[in-house]
Amino acid sequence: MTRKSEYDSAWKDALGAYFQEFLQIFRPRTHERIDWQHEPIFLDKEMQALIRSSARGRRLVDKLASVRLKNGQSALLLIHVEVQSRCDSKFAMRMLDYHVRLKAQYPDRRLLNIGVLTGRSRRALKSGNLGKGTMAYVHKEEECSLNFTFPVLHLEWWRLRMNELRQLAQSNPFAVVVLAQLQATAGVGPEGKLASKVDLVRHFDQWGLSRDNRRILLRLIDAMISLPASLDPVFFDVVGQIEEEQEMAYMTSLEREQIRRAEVQAEKRGEKRGEKRGEKRGEKRGKLNGAASILDTQIVAKFGELPDWARAHLQEADEATLYRWASRIFTAERIEEVFE
Repeated sequence: MTRKSEYDSAWKDALGAYFQEFLQIFRPRTHERIDWQHEPIFLDKEMQALIRSSARGRRLVDKLASVRLKNGQSALLLIHVEVQSRCDSKFAMRMLDYHVRLKAQYPDRRLLNIGVLTGRSRRALKSGNLGKGTMAYVHKEEECSLNFTFPVLHLEWWRLRMNELRQLAQSNPFAVVVLAQLQATAGVGPEGKLASKVDLVRHFDQWGLSRDNRRILLRLIDAMISLPASLDPVFFDVVGQIEEEQEMAYMTSLEREQIRRAEVQAEKRGEKRGEKRGEKRGEKRGKLNGAASILDTQIVAKFGELPDWARAHLQEADEATLYRWASRIFTAERIEEVFE
């Protein structure tokens, strides 16, 4: 069974790790307006509260950051990501809804919006409409009218420019994130996805990525390009070979041993549960316990003793949640950030 790709959590973590690099590629004018001597402040909790207040249960990615502009003004920058291939009226309405709510909450702040669409559409790609850089929500009713225009980024348009992305990867790690997203939606089978993941990791050395970037990107690529459970060990074995060839470790020996132990434990627990409650159910529980055990060890190694509340979260989490938390362990500065 193929593990479901965690696009939403991977994109959230990628934007958190490479916020400035994202803007360098896709919104260079916005990037130039920001004074990067002042670190952006991410307002994820404020954004989550705003979304909850709209009473909509969508699973989308929204990254809200407070930035200082070069003219001394303070501004809010919202990046809204959706996994779909085309702009529709509902997408534009959501962007308007967020803009209005944020403006009401922060009336004195400059507000910048960017919409991102990550889905694949061959028809739209052939039509040439993906290159359009803006979208508008237009509404008219008798004497009242509204026209809200905002910038929108179609990642599918970059499928035609993948060679350019590979060149950009030499100086900008977010280009690797985009390459992973495009490979994830390329419409190939498991063997093709495995080849794509391996190819990206093999290029880490050619792109001159630092060890920290390699570790972060390895986690993001693994979350975006999912493989069947039978191919996951193959991928990590190949990663080990690449590490030896390039003489640089992307995972510590402890992390590698944890992965192998988790696989063995998952098999044993799966077999045991399979005898009592059915093989499939036992296998799934075994994998969950193994993944939780790995994350438990990683958290203890980085932050110290695991609090009771964190241990309870690990015991109750499903597979997708554990993968999301695992992808954050390397960038989190506080244990609370892992479980957000």
